[in-house]
Amino acid sequence: MACADDSRRKCFTFIWKLENASYCWQSHSDCVESPSFTVDEIHETNWILRLFSSIQRDNIGFYLHRQDDNKGAESVAIDYELAFLSSDGTALHALKGKSVEIIKGIIIGGPDFISRNEVFFGRRSVFFPQDTLTVRCRMWKSDGGMSKDVQCLARSRITVEKRSFLWSIENFSSLRSQQKKTYEIKSHDNGKHFMSLELLLTGGLLCHATVRFKIIPNYQNIKLCTFKLSVVDASQNTVKCFQDEFCYCDPCDSKDFALFCTKSELLEKKSEYLPNDVLSLWCECSFCFGTMQGEIERVDSDCIAVAKKKSDNRSLDTENEFSVPKCILLDNLKSMLNNSCVSDVKLRTKSQTYPAHKCILSARSPVFEAMFSNDMKEKINECVDIEDLNDDTVLRMLHYIYSAEVEEVDWASATELYEAADKYQILDLKGICSSYLKSNLRVNNACEALVLADLHQDEDLKRFVQDFIMRHGKDIINSGEWEQLAETNLKLAYETMRLKFKE
Repeated sequence: MACADDSRRKCFTFIWKLENASYCWQSHSDCVESPSFTVDEIHETNWILRLFSSIQRDNIGFYLHRQDDNKGAESVAIDYELAFLSSDGTALHALKGKSVEIIKGIIIGGPDFISRNEVFFGRRSVFFPQDTLTVRCRMWKSDGGMSKDVQCLARSRITVEKRSFLWSIENFSSLRSQQKKTYEIKSHDNGKHFMSLELLLTGGLLCHATVRFKIIPNYQNIKLCTFKLSVVDASQNTVKCFQDEFCYCDPCDSKDFALFCTKSELLEKKSEYLPNDVLSLWCECSFCFGTMQGEIERVDSDCIAVAKKKSDNRSLDTENEFSVPKCILLDNLKSMLNNSCVSDVKLRTKSQTYPAHKCILSARSPVFEAMFSNDMKEKINECVDIEDLNDDTVLRMLHYIYSAEVEEVDWASATELYEAADKYQILDLKGICSSYLKSNLRVNNACEALVLADLHQDEDLKRFVQDFIMRHGKDIINSGEWEQLAETNLKLAYETMRLKFKE
């Protein structure tokens, strides 16, 4: 064990934040590695942390690995501590070692650092606040002290693509036994077909048939998938039907499950589950492809002495100890969105009605506030007609209003959400959508973005797009999109070209 007075010894501290930690995809022999870090006072040696967290393993392995390179002495003696941290920076579980001789290429730690079930299931919210695992490695020289405290902060992010969508099964009552409905789940980024979701009526007589689903992977690079499916009732409440995660060791694997009731039971409750003979399914899925990005964010000297003070122990989380954690408040607000019983207004599109709350809408949007504060028809009728927005956009807007979170978007949904945010003056959401459009600007969508910015009088976005067009002049000017722009909005095309010749 390390010395009892370690808190008073100067040391090197490496803190590593692993985002999307619940998506660890590893097979039995694979591991997740931290960015490499250098400990100058231990002969400028290079190190990495390694986590083994396979679904097939009962425990998580946690190791400190000295890299096999030309730096440093052949052998160094260290005291060390490996720990998983809570959001306030305290150690939830730790492993210590004293006077350990480490030669190049050697790893130390343990294969059974902590139970995987405890971390991923039993105390998931404690170990994974906001789905981020924080680990710490502290190192001391066994033969003498260090001249100063050094803290190195690194961050890695497991690459995950998330999808959520509403699947509407129309004319459900007329579905026959063995008749199949299929929804293809594709990438936002490149349109690749990730997997198919199939609905099939099986067994029994026609009305007593079981409603079954099958999840079929179609992209061999998927390592891990999480999937949640819910039925959306007539009041826009969701009833969870299925939730699980799959590790695709075999890309040919498929998963199937059944709905919580048969077709006949759904028909008996058609006013609740089949409004207009439509079965509405809300699907949320995430895909991990086994890739990760990481970097060293900063290195601070002589900082640990301050962090050791009890009053500063919350350096990993800025929330005040007397305040309710923000995540709890957001969870409460999100639960209100799913609870139509206490709603006092409805948002009505061409096909759906969504319950909401005047006070929350007013707090987030000055347009809604004006509607409900003055004697407008929306205040009198307690219903807001928004037929110019589609259902997906309204759901995304409401999700942001109640959670301050933007669900995964693609170009089309981001532009639609941008228009909704501008219409209701939800400026922070508009800014987020604008940032997405800027980051995903391409030759084939620049003209569309230019028209959008001009239409909504967004000078910042408009100027950004015009600069992009000037940098890619020939490719865009010779495109069909530019030709169409010149035909439909000659003034805007002329204004942009004029900037080009002013350079």
